[in-house]
Amino acid sequence: MHSVAGQLNIPNSLTLIRLVLVPVVVWLLTVGAYPAAFWVFVAAALSDALDGFFARILNQHTPLGATLDPIADKLMLLSSLSVLVWLGHVPGWLLGVIVLRDALIIGGALVYRHRFGHLEITPTWLGKFHTLLEFVVVLLVLADAAQILLLGHWLTWLFSLLLLTAFSSATQYVWLWARKALAHI
Repeated sequence: MHSVAGQLNIPNSLTLIRLVLVPVVVWLLTVGAYPAAFWVFVAAALSDALDGFFARILNQHTPLGATLDPIADKLMLLSSLSVLVWLGHVPGWLLGVIVLRDALIIGGALVYRHRFGHLEITPTWLGKFHTLLEFVVVLLVLADAAQILLLGHWLTWLFSLLLLTAFSSATQYVWLWARKALAHI
């Protein structure tokens, strides 16, 4: 087994930085520093893109990175969305659907693993698109709150699109795992 220190490469360091930025974004939002929260969130989103790029180009994929990257993404997105709901910038139903989607995916994976053993979890293109759209929606909500962009009713349209991708990607994961489960029966 690899030690954590032995897995501390460029991509994993960027992921750790993203984890450290989660409470920074939350704090900036709670004190109403929307422009600063926007730019810190941009830095976090860029670190997400860069860690994947460096992992591929430098061939530095590690078990630590495979575990931490989705955790960092989820913590950043769910924390930011939760505070934005609390502050009235994002409707609560949207956060509820996103949390339900994530719980369904994680719950389905756990049930599959318990019943049939190891499950290779490979993100689908739709799942990746949904996560990207979550980042984009949070960025645009922050840009609107910081008055960097004035999006008004466009945000409602983006919330609806995010709702659609949440339902679609959750359905896709359930369908894929159900097919795998039926192959074992």
